[in-house]
Amino acid sequence: MKKIFCILCHKVTNPLLYTVNYLSSFDENIILIHVDAKSTMEEFEAFTAKNVFFVKERVDISWGGFSLVDSTIKIFNEALNFDFDYMFLISGDDLPCMNNQEINDLLSSIEMRNLVHYQDQRNTYVDPLLRVRYDYPKYFYKKDKNFVEKVKARTFRLIMPFYVSRRFKQDAHKVAQFYKGTNWISLNQKTLHALMAFINTNDWYRDLFHHSFISDEVFFHTALKQIGVTDNYHDENKLNDALRYIDWTTGPDYPRTLDSSDLAKIKASGCVFTRKISSGIPYEFFEKLIQ
Repeated sequence: MKKIFCILCHKVTNPLLYTVNYLSSFDENIILIHVDAKSTMEEFEAFTAKNVFFVKERVDISWGGFSLVDSTIKIFNEALNFDFDYMFLISGDDLPCMNNQEINDLLSSIEMRNLVHYQDQRNTYVDPLLRVRYDYPKYFYKKDKNFVEKVKARTFRLIMPFYVSRRFKQDAHKVAQFYKGTNWISLNQKTLHALMAFINTNDWYRDLFHHSFISDEVFFHTALKQIGVTDNYHDENKLNDALRYIDWTTGPDYPRTLDSSDLAKIKASGCVFTRKISSGIPYEFFEKLIQ
């Protein structure tokens, strides 16, 4: 089965090394990597397999801003230049929880349905409109805010109704409904082609999100609904419909940085990928994951 793995990253970590080296060892797989424009490419020269490629037009990615959507658009567009049956979007902090054959078997068993999770009773609900409706000030796009910035952010939430985006006022009516979910999605070839055809021919849709906040969790989910994609996998007994093991509950950081103490839970989850993995995780951990 021809699979393409689209990876968004900014540095070479152990999880990235293990993932790329393992998946690229199968000729049926293509690895396409977008490296944050702030990073140099020298350390990525370690990846020499013939089926590993890099996105040429790189984006300077900042937390919470449109740049993560932009980098994803670019990697998806470049993916369409390759011959593939199924695409996975992952980060440099991910590891596969299945070996290559198990991934193929899973895709066959779900009849190549899309692995896209829309928030439901398994999650704490977040109103997607809050991500899109307003023009957020620059200090919102800083993950580790100082005390003054935290106070400013709290104050802004009180006056948000006065900062509705001009683009939202102009074009939001064109969207039937806004949706949110995990940004780590997996799509069959037909769906990815349809998604990018919509995005690439509707500038108003991209512009609608330019001043939004953490919109990568809304942009693609809303677009998929807008174009009427219905061939999605769904199983409420799983952790989520994206089949990604991500721990948002136990801490101390959110999402939790996973280590060997999480191995049994990851293995039992039935997920395809897990994140976020410690950058220095030993190879033995990865070996046990895909056994």
